[in-house]
Amino acid sequence: MEKMQCLAAFLLATSAAFTRASPVNVPECTLEPLTKDHGVKVFYTTSRVANGCTSQGPTDPSLEVHLLFLRFSSPSELFSLQINVSASAEKANRRSMFVVSSNAYVHLTVNTEGCHLTFITTTRCMVQGANIETQQTNLSSSSEELLQQTKKDHGGISSFAELENPRQIHFHLDGEPSSNQDCVPEKNFNADPYLEFEVASDNVKGCPSSSGNPQKEAHIVWLQQDPQGSSPQSVDLNIEQNCDEGEPENQLPTLLVLKSHTGVTWNIGQMFDSLKFLVSGKYTMKKFGAVQMPGVDLPDSKEGLLAESRSKEFAFVASYTEITSAKSITLKLERVCGRQATPVTEKPQMEGVSLESFMQGLITTWKPWRCLDSGIEITLAKDYLRQALFENVTKVTDVTLQDRSCKATDNNTHFILRSKLRECSTYLERDVVVKNQLVFSLHLLPGEIMVPFECDLPEKVFLQLYPSPDFGSEPTTVVEVNKATYVQVQFRTTDLRAQLQIEDCSLQTADKTSSQLLIGGGKPLSYSATFLDSPSSTISRFSFVYKSGEEQWAASPATLLCKLHLHSQLHGDHYNETSLEMTFKTSSTPSHSLGIGTVLGITFGAFLIGVLLTAALWYIYSHTHIPGPMAKMQPVAENPPASESSSTNHSIGSTQSTPCSTSSMA
Repeated sequence: MEKMQCLAAFLLATSAAFTRASPVNVPECTLEPLTKDHGVKVFYTTSRVANGCTSQGPTDPSLEVHLLFLRFSSPSELFSLQINVSASAEKANRRSMFVVSSNAYVHLTVNTEGCHLTFITTTRCMVQGANIETQQTNLSSSSEELLQQTKKDHGGISSFAELENPRQIHFHLDGEPSSNQDCVPEKNFNADPYLEFEVASDNVKGCPSSSGNPQKEAHIVWLQQDPQGSSPQSVDLNIEQNCDEGEPENQLPTLLVLKSHTGVTWNIGQMFDSLKFLVSGKYTMKKFGAVQMPGVDLPDSKEGLLAESRSKEFAFVASYTEITSAKSITLKLERVCGRQATPVTEKPQMEGVSLESFMQGLITTWKPWRCLDSGIEITLAKDYLRQALFENVTKVTDVTLQDRSCKATDNNTHFILRSKLRECSTYLERDVVVKNQLVFSLHLLPGEIMVPFECDLPEKVFLQLYPSPDFGSEPTTVVEVNKATYVQVQFRTTDLRAQLQIEDCSLQTADKTSSQLLIGGGKPLSYSATFLDSPSSTISRFSFVYKSGEEQWAASPATLLCKLHLHSQLHGDHYNETSLEMTFKTSSTPSHSLGIGTVLGITFGAFLIGVLLTAALWYIYSHTHIPGPMAKMQPVAENPPASESSSTNHSIGSTQSTPCSTSSMA
């Protein structure tokens, strides 16, 4: 009840002020664009973009790709822009990619609220924030060409929005995919509910040169958005009076004219005593609760609104702003403020940031480097360096890495520096984090400015063979037949909690006759395959023995093909295939077991040797035997008679034909 009484008293005072007004002798108002010196700024948030569309997204259902094209009315300036990205718990692990292009140099600060994002930008955009991966590339300066290129690169996109003069962007990843087959841009597209952004209006006008009564001022805001069916629309309106010091000396009588269609409810925030207002549609005042009050009918033209202000004796229109669509509007007024009676002491000057600290912050935020397996690529736009370093003070004359012999080339527009990994004093941490530092030489300044930097190599899977179980020797691509070969599969990633699991591995020969399935379903399937202890969750090791077929020692060449299950924070769960070309060679060490072919060979050789030996013995026997019947053997008496003995001796002696025998007989 008390609030209603206060509200009634306020409305009575407001209406009384208007009934006393007289339109006579009020000068005309000629609108002119306002500059920042006039002390009036208008900001608003909206979901209406200059051009935009949505579609079902890329061919990969686990990926979202959102394209943002930023257009600024002053492309030669450097802008700071904040992007807030939110997602529900069930969608926080979804892969989300933002492709951002701009016609001006932009410093993007990203707040991710726990979700991991990838930003692909031009060299004009610098991205800073936690849990994000950034890539810089050449993107088209045409929004239409950029849209087509992004569709081609990713097999479609989830959303596209062209934003004019944004100051802050809020992006919600909780929306369901669109049913549109293709993303076809529409002008004045409504990106609600997944996107809204804050804009500093560049269409603020006023009539400062025709101020008839500078002790009074009017501010007119015409919200021109169309009614959205029967759904109610509400707009928050806030007024801020800013003073560098103290409080405003006098509260100027101020008239606020809020024009919209009748379906809009204005929620008016901060108030001050000398404020009067005219509102179309309905309105509430936060200081009096949620009580809705009816508005008044206001003209549907610029001239009519100016005349309405003059009729209330507010001929000095300090600002007139037309806004296409808005969810909230903030009117900031710079006032002449009173000084306190205390003696004024000289304001201490703020301690300046050193040039070295400034350069380190500038380059670290910019991140102009890119790390690949082929090496480091660094691209520095000279225009941006000139603007950031204030061209009238100093400029960059030379850029090198920590090894001063690794010097950037100057092509008049950019400093470009390329080097291989592990060169130019580059250090690799865990074989994935690349570390070095940029060294800048500045015109007319002594010494150098060093900016340490690091970047991550892209996630990659390595499949390698080793000849020994300690995995300490150099990798090989040669497999010795009938001997153990040791295999290591490594998942290179910065995620220390990533995991790798081998699902299937097979050894495939060129003729397909000796292929072996080594691992299937995460388990060894071949008697010769064995899992080994692995040093981390991103490395898996096993061994196998290749046994040749019965008719051959080995087939050459061959391929080891493995299917892997990978998990990381960057890409979530996904599968990957990797392969390695190899050749076989016969082991130089005799095998402990002989194949059937070997056994048959040895048997046949022994048989052949036996046949040849038998034939040789028969040949010798047949050529050395004396022909005729064999002499009959006579029994030998123990004591033969003397006559027989001499007869026998004579017989034997007569048969000897050798000289020795003849000599003996004589």
